[in-house]
Amino acid sequence: MKKNTAGFSFIELMLYVALLTTMLVTLIPFAWSIVEGGVKNSTQQETFSQARYITERLKYEIRNATGITSVSATQITLTTSTPATNPTVIDVLSGNMRIKQGAASAVNLNSNNSTVSAVTFTNLSSSDNRSKHIAFHFTVTANFAAVGQAYQESTVEEGSAEVRNN
Repeated sequence: MKKNTAGFSFIELMLYVALLTTMLVTLIPFAWSIVEGGVKNSTQQETFSQARYITERLKYEIRNATGITSVSATQITLTTSTPATNPTVIDVLSGNMRIKQGAASAVNLNSNNSTVSAVTFTNLSSSDNRSKHIAFHFTVTANFAAVGQAYQESTVEEGSAEVRNN
C-alpha cells in the first residue's frame, strides 16, 4: 500500500494560519492609521484654507476702502470709491463670515464645511483720523467634529489692515 504524501499536515496548516493571522493583526491597524491620517490632513487643509481666505479677503477689502464708516465687535462697514460696492459690510451671522457690497445680497466667505466664531473687530484708527486701521480676530472650526476625532480641527486667526487711501 502506497501512502499519499501530497497536501498539508495539520501542524503545517496551523502554522500557516498563525502566520497569516499575525500579519493581518499587524497590518490592518497600520493601514487604518494611514487612512485616518489622510482624513485628518484633509480636515486640516480645509480649515486652514478657509481661515487663510477669510484673512486675505478682510485685508483686501480694508486696504482698498476709502474710509471706515463704522466698526462694532462683529461688523465693519467700509466706504469704497466704486458705487456698485459702496458700502461694503462684513459681518458674522449663524457661524458664517459674510460680505455685502452695495445693493447686492450678502455672500458667505467660508464654506458650509466650516464655522466662524469668536469674531472681534477693533478700530485702531488714530484720533486725528489720519491713520485708519482695523484689527480682527476670529476662529474657524471644521463642521465635521460630530463624525469623529479625526475630523476635528480649529484655528485662531488674528490680523489687521490699514486703509491705503488716506
